[in-house]
Amino acid sequence: MYRFVLRNPCKNAVQKTLTHYIRRHNSSGVPRQAGFGKILVIITPFVAVGGVATYAKYDDEFRKTLVKNVPGADSILKVVLQEENPFEDVSKKFSSVTSSVTGLFGGGDSQTSDTKPKKVEITEVKLPTQKPTTATATKQEKKESTASTATPAAAPSKPITVSKPTDSIPSDIQELEKAVELAAALAVEEYNKAIGVLKSYNEEIKKVVDHAIEKLDPTAWIAMKNKTSARDTTVEHAENSARDALNKMDQCQAALSKHANTVSAERLDAIRNKIRTLNDHINGRKDELYRTKDSAVLSEKYWKKVESARNYFLDEIAAIFPGLNLAEKKLNLNKDDLDLFITHAYSHVLAYQKELQRLQLEGEMRLKRAIDALRGEDQTEAVRAQVDFYLEKERRDMALENQKKVSRIIAESEKELKKQLKRQSEAHVDHLHDALTQKETELRRTFMRELDEKISTEKAAYKLQLASMLGKLKGMDAALKEIDEELRARAESERCAHQAQALWAACQALWASVRTGDPGVHWQLKLRPLSSEIKAVGRAAAEGDELVTVVLQSLPKEALARGVYPEDALRERFINVERVARKVALVPEEGASLPVYLLSYLQSMLIMRPDNPISQEELENKVFDFSKLDTYDVLNRARYFLDRGDLTQAVKYLNLLQGAPRKVANDWLKEARLLLETQQASNTLMAHAAASGLLYL
Repeated sequence: MYRFVLRNPCKNAVQKTLTHYIRRHNSSGVPRQAGFGKILVIITPFVAVGGVATYAKYDDEFRKTLVKNVPGADSILKVVLQEENPFEDVSKKFSSVTSSVTGLFGGGDSQTSDTKPKKVEITEVKLPTQKPTTATATKQEKKESTASTATPAAAPSKPITVSKPTDSIPSDIQELEKAVELAAALAVEEYNKAIGVLKSYNEEIKKVVDHAIEKLDPTAWIAMKNKTSARDTTVEHAENSARDALNKMDQCQAALSKHANTVSAERLDAIRNKIRTLNDHINGRKDELYRTKDSAVLSEKYWKKVESARNYFLDEIAAIFPGLNLAEKKLNLNKDDLDLFITHAYSHVLAYQKELQRLQLEGEMRLKRAIDALRGEDQTEAVRAQVDFYLEKERRDMALENQKKVSRIIAESEKELKKQLKRQSEAHVDHLHDALTQKETELRRTFMRELDEKISTEKAAYKLQLASMLGKLKGMDAALKEIDEELRARAESERCAHQAQALWAACQALWASVRTGDPGVHWQLKLRPLSSEIKAVGRAAAEGDELVTVVLQSLPKEALARGVYPEDALRERFINVERVARKVALVPEEGASLPVYLLSYLQSMLIMRPDNPISQEELENKVFDFSKLDTYDVLNRARYFLDRGDLTQAVKYLNLLQGAPRKVANDWLKEARLLLETQQASNTLMAHAAASGLLYL
């Protein structure tokens, strides 16, 4: 509502203001000295234009009306609303000059060309609150250029002037300040990372040294060497980051010194205090890094001493027991080697304990003498204590070397002793082998002689027993043969009986499949092949049964492949055949005209079915002239016998049909004959199976 109310007044005000402005611009009067009224006249158009432009920014329809009615309003609105910058080239030149001037303070390579923002690529440092400000500074310069050139857009003859505030911070100092913050954050983070690596390195060294050798991973020493190189790399990287941060701080200090006249003193003090705080923070982390590094150096020396002692012990064990692996939980040593190993280890433990006690006592005495010497009692005592210390160190080294030589000599002696013992044992084994061979030959001869005597005695006794057992076996063999013959005959009879039962069951299944179909199914769907039932009959029959073979071969191939319709299906189908045959009863075989068909149809509708379609003479099989029967009589008699399950008699009567009814009934007669042939074969097979079963009862 507010827009609709102010649209027309604003439109009229804009038109009046622009008309008044154009008239004043075209007038050629001599300018007079400015007064307060002239200032109001000059300010009023700009205020009106600003209000109209602000309203046009939020109302598109008003803007379209203004552009359509006021010439040049579109370009003025774009300039006022900062949609276009008509002095973009001048702004770019000014930015390039500013960048070249500020680049002298922060380095020529620290600024990018024209209006592209400066990018500080620092990995692994995320400071979401700090963003590059070069693009912002460029936008501010563009806004200042646009604001300063808003008046020349109306009067293009005036020169372009750009003035920067004297109390604003130059862009290179801002960029250096942010670069210093990023570099300091990166240096502190790298120092923290290096301190963490050094602390974890010290913990790993303590863990490796304190663990027992059987619980330590064999690759732990190699892993420690790799971690040493990684530690040095991390420390070096942290020092490089700190060095870069300090360089950035120096550059920022230099830039502040150059721009001391253009930047306020409060801002300079704030930046310098921030740089000083960052420097103190970096130095604090650096001192902590050096303390941790000194601890790591001591740990590394301790680790190397332990490793050298371990290698010395392994060399001694390898010299005494070649092929022994101390990393295994079970040492594969015999009793003698185990005793030697325990003796060697025990002697070393005793020697180390005595050496440790002696060093503790001597250390206390030397410390006491050194303290007394430093107090001024005797300056020569310190020198003497130092000489004694180095002399004792040399003695320990010589003792260790002698002990190593003794261990080597003991190992060589053990090897030589083992070699001589091995030779003696081999000679003894050869002697025992010869003696055993001779003894074996003598025993073999004695054994063979006694064996021959016993074998001859046992052979004679065996022949006597064999003769008596042979007579018994012959009698048992005759009895077993009689029993076997009886069992075979009984098994054969049972097999034939079971086979006859299986044949009868297969024939019964064949007879049932051709007798009735599935109840509730249409007669056209009751047709199915009989190959499975016939194959079952063939499998159930005995080998060489000629009757079954002949009967199965006499079956129609159509019944095997396609199948036959059961009696109930033929009975359902006969109803349709009878109905059609009655309708064409008067039509000859070769066909007739339409009136004949109509007459035959009317006749079928008028002739009723009798209650007793067959005479008593026919039922008693007396002589009867079948030529006197017409189509309706034949169909009635066939229906009579079919209802009573006599399919054979129904087929006989249907064979009497002539003309078109005969053609109608041909397919049904063919299916009925096929069913009768199959039933006859199944009945024959069932009778044969029943007769075969009776033979073995």
